[in-house]
Amino acid sequence: MLNKKLVAAAIALTITGIWNINNVQAGETLKAPAGTITIEGKKPVAFDHQIHLKLGVTCGQCHHDAKHQPRSAEAIGAMAKADELQCASCHNDKFAKAELRERKDIFHARCKECHATGVNGKKGPTACAACHGKSKKAVEGC
Repeated sequence: MLNKKLVAAAIALTITGIWNINNVQAGETLKAPAGTITIEGKKPVAFDHQIHLKLGVTCGQCHHDAKHQPRSAEAIGAMAKADELQCASCHNDKFAKAELRERKDIFHARCKECHATGVNGKKGPTACAACHGKSKKAVEGC
């Protein structure tokens, strides 16, 4: 009787472990939208995660934790809610640096810095119209 309970417990733990591993792996690819998203604002921006990932941009280059440490794809995949990735979850009217409380200011600081310094030898556009274009062609040109 005890052996059956141990076997059942071992099977349950194995299944749970496999589910958790698969959940994280699925979260890594499912969390990053497959298509172009629109970052709303006065002048919206079309943004494509997949293009940036193909260029070698890591999740942690944009998404960081409260201590400003880069979040790994695994950590993001393990999150219960994607809302935790939203800048405003920390960057709000109580954020220490007043210049990084607004979404526009956060994106301009992070995106422009990365586009100017580049990733793997490739720099991105820094002109306003390149990101604030009327179609996703501006993003595809990165």
